[in-house]
Amino acid sequence: MAPARKLMAAARDKNIWDRGGRSHIEDEWESLRKEDIKQTGADAEGGQSYRVLRAPISEQIRQLSVSPNGQFLAIATSHTVHVAILPASSAFEENTASPIKLKAHTLGPTTHVLSQAPVVSILWHPCGVNGTCLVTVTAEAVVRLWELDRSDRWSFDSPSLAIDLQKLDAATSQTDNVAPRRMGDTREFSADTGDIEVASACFGGSGSPDESVWSAMTLWVATNDGDVYALCPLLPSKWQPTATQIASLSAAAVAWTAAQTPDESVADDKIHTQNCQYEWISDIDAQVPLLVAREDNVSVNDTIYNRPKRPGSIPKLQGPFQLFPGSLTDFLDVSDIRVIPSEMDTEELMLGEDDDSEQDLQEGNGGLSAAVVCLLTTDGRVHLFLDLDGVEGQWLPPKAPKNPPPSPEPSELVLLEGLDTLDPENINENEWPTFSPDPFSRYSFFTTHSQGVYFFSLNPWINRLEEELQNTGTAGTDFRIKVLRATAMTLRERILSFDQDRFSSDYTDSSSSANACVVLHDSDLGYFLLTSTDRNTQPRTALLDLPISAIINVETPFDNYYSNPYAYPENDALLTSHIARSAYEPPSTFWNTSSLLSLTDKTVPAHRRRTLTEEIRLSAATLDLITNAHRLVSGETHVVQTAAADLFNRCERMVRELEEQIRKAREITFLADELENGGGDGDTGDVEGSGTARDRLEGRVRKARDRQKGLEERMKVLKRKVSKLGGRELSEREKEYLRELEGLERAVQKPEDGQDDWRVHKGRSMEPWSLRFEEVKGLSKELVERANKVGEKGDGQKRSEQDGWAIPNEVRKRKVEQVQWMLERESALVDAVQMRLERLAVGVIS
Repeated sequence: MAPARKLMAAARDKNIWDRGGRSHIEDEWESLRKEDIKQTGADAEGGQSYRVLRAPISEQIRQLSVSPNGQFLAIATSHTVHVAILPASSAFEENTASPIKLKAHTLGPTTHVLSQAPVVSILWHPCGVNGTCLVTVTAEAVVRLWELDRSDRWSFDSPSLAIDLQKLDAATSQTDNVAPRRMGDTREFSADTGDIEVASACFGGSGSPDESVWSAMTLWVATNDGDVYALCPLLPSKWQPTATQIASLSAAAVAWTAAQTPDESVADDKIHTQNCQYEWISDIDAQVPLLVAREDNVSVNDTIYNRPKRPGSIPKLQGPFQLFPGSLTDFLDVSDIRVIPSEMDTEELMLGEDDDSEQDLQEGNGGLSAAVVCLLTTDGRVHLFLDLDGVEGQWLPPKAPKNPPPSPEPSELVLLEGLDTLDPENINENEWPTFSPDPFSRYSFFTTHSQGVYFFSLNPWINRLEEELQNTGTAGTDFRIKVLRATAMTLRERILSFDQDRFSSDYTDSSSSANACVVLHDSDLGYFLLTSTDRNTQPRTALLDLPISAIINVETPFDNYYSNPYAYPENDALLTSHIARSAYEPPSTFWNTSSLLSLTDKTVPAHRRRTLTEEIRLSAATLDLITNAHRLVSGETHVVQTAAADLFNRCERMVRELEEQIRKAREITFLADELENGGGDGDTGDVEGSGTARDRLEGRVRKARDRQKGLEERMKVLKRKVSKLGGRELSEREKEYLRELEGLERAVQKPEDGQDDWRVHKGRSMEPWSLRFEEVKGLSKELVERANKVGEKGDGQKRSEQDGWAIPNEVRKRKVEQVQWMLERESALVDAVQMRLERLAVGVIS
C-alpha cells in the first residue's frame, strides 16, 4: 500500500484517543496521571487504565479528528470516512473495562468508497457553525464540504458543496462545470485539465480573532510534486465569523471604495478582484445575522451568516505558487503542509477608535504581518516560505471573455530556511512525516516520522523579520534580508527518539512508520505529548517543560485584585507565581518482577532440575548456572541501583529546596510582623500615630470616607440654593444653547458707549459675518433716505444727464415700487432679528 499520513491520535479536554485496531479506539482517559500508575502498571483490582470505543468500521483506521465542539469524532480509513457521536465525558469516568459502542454514520455512502480516490485529509472548518462543518480532500483533488446535523440524517449522505480542483484550475468562468464525477461515471480526459495529486491540505487559520481576515477561509493544498494551491474564500452555506472578521471586511471595503480612482496602471484582473470583493462584502453587510444561543446558555450567542450569493459560492483556484526562483528547478516530494496565518492589521481596523480599544485588541499580538507556509517532505526536510503578497478572495468572471487575457505570473513564496530531521541513510520506503500544532504558540510545531519527534520554534527570528517588513525605508533592505536569512536560527529540538535497539531483537521490518503526535496542555497531565509507532503497540509519551512565555503569562489569583488602579497601590508588586515542576515518575524497575525465577526453566534442562533441590555439587553445570544467575542479577541490580541513586538525589534536592522555602517563609513572616507591630509612614494624626498598622490604615480610610460625606453634603446644599434661585436646574442641552446665544450676542450687538471701536470687541476683531450685518443695516438706511428724496420730486418727466433719453413715468413708478418693496423686506428682516434677540436676552436674564 502506498504511504499516507497517519493521524491516529486525537484529544478532547482530558480524553485522549489512540487507534488500537481496525474497529476499536483506545481512550486513554486520564490513564497517564501519576496516581493511576500502580506496581503492576494497572489497577490493583485487575482493572485497566483505558477504555475501548468500538465503532462499526471494518478497515484499518488512518486518521482521527475531534470536532471543535467535542460532539463528533471523524474517523478516516484509506477510502472511507465515518463520523461517530462521542458520549459525554462523564461516560468515561465509570470504573469498568467494558467497551463503549459508538454510534457512527458513514459519510457519503456513495462518495467515499473503495472505487473512488483515497482520502488524504479530513479537516474541521474554522468558520463552521458550532464546529460542525467537515471538509474532506481526496487524492484526486476533490474538495467536499459536509454540514453535519445530528437531527438530519441526510446531512451525512451528501455534501453541501463539492469542487473538483482539476476542473476548477482549467475553468474560465463561473458557468463551467467543476463538480466532481459521480460513482460509475467514466473519467473525462482533457488537454486543459491539469494533473493535481494532493498530498495534504490545511486551512490557513484556526479562526482566532487576531488572524488576518481571509486566513480561516483559505484552504491550502499541497501536491505530491511540490505544487501549492490556495482556495479562497471557501465557506459553508451557514458560517460563523470571528469577533473581528466582519469589522475587518467592512473596513477593507470602505478603504477600497475610498481609494477607487481611474488608474490605467492597475491591471484588469486586479480591478475584477476588487469589484468582486466589494460585491461579496456588501452582500454580507446587507444581511441580518441570526443569533443562536449556545448550549451552556451562559456564553454570548453565536452570530450566523449566510454564504454570499454574489459573485458566487465557488472561488477561483489560486496557484501554483512559485516556490523557488525561475533559474532553480527543485521538485519537492511533499508529505504535509502547515500554514501559520498573518497577524491582523489592527491599525487599519481601529482607525478612529479610542486608544483603549486599540490597546485591548493589540494585546498578545507579536507575530508577522505575512503568512508562513511550512512544507514537509518525505525525506524529513522542513521548508519555510514567506507569503508576502497574501491570499485574498478571488472569483472567476461570470462569463468567459472573448479574448482571454494572458495568464498572470504566479505569486512567489520567499524561501526562508530548510531544516533536516532525518538521516538520509535510514529513510524508510514508506516514510511519511507529519506536522502537529503546539498549544502555546502558532509559531511552534512538531514533526513526527519513523526516527522520532522534533520540535520547531520560529520565535527567535520573527520579531526581527517583522521589523524589516514594517520598515518603510528601502536603503539596505536587501543586505539586511540576506543577513537575516543567513542567521535565521529556528529552534530545533529532538523530543523523542524511536531507536531500533529499544524494541525486540527479532524486529526486522524497515518499512515502519510513526503516527502523528498529539500535544496538549492540561492541569493534570501538564505539557503532554502522545504518539505511537508500528514497531510497538504501546503509545509513547513525553512530559515537556513549559515555555517561558507560558510561565510568565500564568494567571495568578492576585491579578483580579490589581486590575483597578484606584483601589490598590499602583507600584505594588505581584507575588511571584509558582512554577510547577513535573511530578516524579518512578521507573518501572522498582516493581518489575525479577527474571531469576524463570532462569532455571530457560537454562537448566529438564533432566537436571532434580539436582537443584539436592545438595550443591561442584560441577560445570552448577558453575554455568551460577554464572548465568550472577549475570542476570548484576544487570537487574545495576538498573535498580541507578534508579535508587536518582531517587536519592531527588530527595536530597527536595530537602534543600524545602529548607530554602522555609527560610523565605520565615523572612516573609518577620517582615509581616514588623509591619503589623510598628512599621509604616510617619505620624499622620492621633489615629494613625498610635496602634498597629491595621489601626492606622483603618483610621485613614475612615477619615477619607468622612471627608467624602462632607463634600457630598456641601454639594447637595449648593444644588438646593441654585434650584431656588432659577427654578429648575438647566439641562446640558439648555446650557449649551445658552452659551451659543451669549456668543451670538457678543458677535452681533454693537458695544455700548465708552468701549472700543465697534469693529474690535474685547481686544479681538469681530467676525466677518457680524461686520457684514452692520454694513447691511447702514445700506438699508441710506437706500430709504434716497428713496424718500426721489419721491418728493414729483411725477414730471426728466431726461437723463448721461444719455439724454426720456424715462417714462410708468417705468419710473415700477422701479420705485420695487425698491420700496425690497427696502420694506430688508427692514422687516432686521426688525425681526432685533426683536428675537431682545426676547432671547430677556429670557436669559429671567
